[in-house]
Amino acid sequence: MNQHPASSPATVPSPDTVLLDAIEALSEGIAVFDSERRLVISNERFAEMLGPIRDMIVPGLRWEDMLQACVAGGIYADVSDRDREWRAKVGADGPQDVEISQTDGCVYAIRYNATPSGGFVIVRNDVTVSRQNKRLLEESEALLSNILGTNPTPVVMSRLRDGLILYRSPAARDLFGETVNAVEHYENPSDREHYVRALRKEGKVDDFRMVFLGADRSRIPMSANGRLTQYDGEACVVTALVDLRDSAAREAIARKVVENCPAPILMTDAESGQVLFRSPEIDRIFGNKSNTKNFYIDPSDREGFLDALRKDGLVLDYKARFHRANGEPFWGAVSARMFDYEGRDVIVSYSRDLTEQIETEATFSRRRERLFQNEKLSALGGLLANVAHALNNPLSVVSGNALMLEEESQDPEVARKARRIGEAAAKCTDIVRTYLTMATKEDAALERSDINEIVGTALDVVRHELGEDGTVATADLAPELTQVLVDPDQMAQVVINLLQNAHAAISDAGKGSRIRVTTGAAPETGCIRLVVEDDGPGISEDIARKIFEPYFTTRGVGNGKGVGLTWCHSTLQAFDGQIHIDRTYRNGARFVIDLPAVKATPEATQEDGEDETTARILVVDDEPDVADLNAEILQRVGYEVTIAYSGAEAIEAMEGTAFDCILCDLNMPETDGRAVYDHVRRCHPDSLSKIGIVTGDTMGRASQTFLLEAARPYLEKPVSPTELRDFVAGILAGGGR
Repeated sequence: MNQHPASSPATVPSPDTVLLDAIEALSEGIAVFDSERRLVISNERFAEMLGPIRDMIVPGLRWEDMLQACVAGGIYADVSDRDREWRAKVGADGPQDVEISQTDGCVYAIRYNATPSGGFVIVRNDVTVSRQNKRLLEESEALLSNILGTNPTPVVMSRLRDGLILYRSPAARDLFGETVNAVEHYENPSDREHYVRALRKEGKVDDFRMVFLGADRSRIPMSANGRLTQYDGEACVVTALVDLRDSAAREAIARKVVENCPAPILMTDAESGQVLFRSPEIDRIFGNKSNTKNFYIDPSDREGFLDALRKDGLVLDYKARFHRANGEPFWGAVSARMFDYEGRDVIVSYSRDLTEQIETEATFSRRRERLFQNEKLSALGGLLANVAHALNNPLSVVSGNALMLEEESQDPEVARKARRIGEAAAKCTDIVRTYLTMATKEDAALERSDINEIVGTALDVVRHELGEDGTVATADLAPELTQVLVDPDQMAQVVINLLQNAHAAISDAGKGSRIRVTTGAAPETGCIRLVVEDDGPGISEDIARKIFEPYFTTRGVGNGKGVGLTWCHSTLQAFDGQIHIDRTYRNGARFVIDLPAVKATPEATQEDGEDETTARILVVDDEPDVADLNAEILQRVGYEVTIAYSGAEAIEAMEGTAFDCILCDLNMPETDGRAVYDHVRRCHPDSLSKIGIVTGDTMGRASQTFLLEAARPYLEKPVSPTELRDFVAGILAGGGR
């Protein structure tokens, strides 16, 4: 201390000593001046605050001298502070306060208190830190006020216990108006209770969605983000609000779009299967079921679907069987994604009814199989064309000569052998024709036919063959059946093939003895049904799948052609019919044929042509044996026949003779049948109607094109005498003469 009175020698300090020690212990600077403005006493803290002149701070220092020294020592940061302190009303009534800033960076609050003796006491308090804090606080408050003032987000601070509003941002004032209590902002006051309860529990709340009331009492959907804080000893809620009107409008539009979307869209809880949202199309497909577990026929399908979805988060076209709205089962496919929604796994899925797709695929598969079969038949046709061409002429010679030998011979044994030769040749002819008929794809000569008559014809043909080993063929024919539109000869051959196949299966297996043919109406399809069944060994599943394929046979090498059932299948398709194996039949084999029924019409009568035996016939063939044989067959019934062994000879013969019928081979060297036809068309147009084609090549593309364009009747080699005579008679009856 700058001055300390002498202490008493006694051991107990005097009151003055205690007072001086107390003054020295203060953190404030203390100085006492008397009535003459001279320093009486001061503490060390006072001198420290006046650092540059601290040595002058001794008793007796005049007030005015101290101020002058402060100026000279550069203590004042601002000269005006010296003037302010100089003008302070020291000694006036009441305390006087002055705040000055010194060049050392300190700020002091100075108070002058008058004493009863006319002096005064100076108290200097260092307020540097508090003034800095105050400035920082003011700057922060200004910044916060600026941020909140310019922020478009409404912010409200209210007391937690009663909702009294303590602060609101300008955006909140614009939104809600001059409300007093935050409760006024809620459309439903209970919403604030739930909001406050969540805040008390967690200390914060994010995206708490509620409906608020604007200043004009309009409904405003908003998201509240709240935090708990302390202000002025009170627990308060600071809430920032996000206006959801735009997003709510967008969500409403999106929901409207989804609700009216024709696609079947579904939103479900993954764990429970509960339906959270559905489009109307879902109800159309699955019905109004509240849980997707009821969609599936097999519950394990849903488990498989969930396993795949949980593994990858995405599933495309998961196929399963479902219950349709009416309870019927159907195949469907589901594509889906899984995502987290409000803390739970949710599935958004799109469903498809696969019924039409499966039917389309089945149709496409059938068409592809049919195309495949046609391609095989086409390849077969190319091979058979060469085979037939090579065999037709020799077979015609063998068959024709055998028949004529049988007719002319007076020796029974010779006649028998000739008949055997003819039968063998006929079988060869039948094989060739079967191949040709199957592969040529000609248009059938469709007629309204009685299916029962066709069955009767087929049974007559094979009954003798069947009876050789005791196999019995019976028929159960429904009376008065509607007619079918078929080629009767080809249809009879279909039935014959089925009967012969049944007989072969029974003979090869040594099992069974009965073949039964039934006819009737099939009410479910409106077709006429023909069934051929036997009590033989039956047909295994693997054989049934390929039994209609070309070259497939179960009879071993050399025992079957492997084309009969293929030909049957192809032929029936030409009649718009179908053939299939009844796989439910267990007592043998059963083939089922369905043919479209047609309305019966009166059959047209045909007058028999005159039996003209004096007609002049021109036979044209480059094979002498065939030409000679055909000429002899026709001559025996009285026709006048001229033979031409080439196309050139035929053209020359026509120059001097008018023929009633011209039988011309098609494929000949140099001048072929086409050239002969062109010559007749140019030079003898009246004779075009007299031409008939006899050929062993009806499968070649060029031959088929010519036969189609010429539109003349043709006969396939090999031919029997009867076929040849009937063919000529037909041409003559049609205008050949």
